[in-house]
Amino acid sequence: MRAIDRCAQTNRWRHHAAGEKLLFSGGVMAASLLSAGWTGQLMFLVVMLATMRVGARIAWRDILRAARIPFLFITTGTVAQLISVTAVDFVPIVSVVPGEGIEKALFVALRSSVCVSALLFLALTTPLSSILQLFQRIGLSVEISDIAMVMFRMIWLLLDCLDAGQQSLGARLGYSSRRRMLRSNGLLLASLLPRVFDRARRMDAGLAARGYTGRLNFISVERPASGPRLLLIGAGLIGVSAMTWWLG
Repeated sequence: MRAIDRCAQTNRWRHHAAGEKLLFSGGVMAASLLSAGWTGQLMFLVVMLATMRVGARIAWRDILRAARIPFLFITTGTVAQLISVTAVDFVPIVSVVPGEGIEKALFVALRSSVCVSALLFLALTTPLSSILQLFQRIGLSVEISDIAMVMFRMIWLLLDCLDAGQQSLGARLGYSSRRRMLRSNGLLLASLLPRVFDRARRMDAGLAARGYTGRLNFISVERPASGPRLLLIGAGLIGVSAMTWWLG
């Protein structure tokens, strides 16, 4: 999570408008869902990976770390689709599905990979605050966006307290043996929630001291969305979709 936020704040396209990146990401997902050919899915996957690596200059290491868990779910689901379990006289028999079923399962995995890569592009290039500001401009309730940001901040407080506690226990040889590790983790978990609430209370006091009125405002470093760029993104998506349809 921290690596994703770091990439979102430091990538080459950080100053591009969130609406442009959302249009590109959502357009690729929609085109992938409408495309029924293998060639189109492969093209979309290559385009997304090239956009993240070459365009936004995100390191392969960060892309692979962010994609590790989603693609693990895709792999697990694909394996489940490839296996058939039947019962003969109450005895389960495990077998591999026929060739057509294998092709369909692999195609679903490829399409899911394209959609996940599109979401990863948005997450790795656009911070949450920018996405929420965009949704506010198109009608999202201010209260909902503020609740989302507060929950996001609470997760960061939880991770900070967890890291500080683990470093403190490690410095006191709390992980030198299995028994000490179990005891140290128990003490850490028991004290974690009160520490997080204490940090949250101090954060609330700090906001109140700075004139908090119930609205979380953020300084935007993004350039406004450009009509020509939006048209260019839309035309590019239409062109790639037409090419994939033509290639079949």
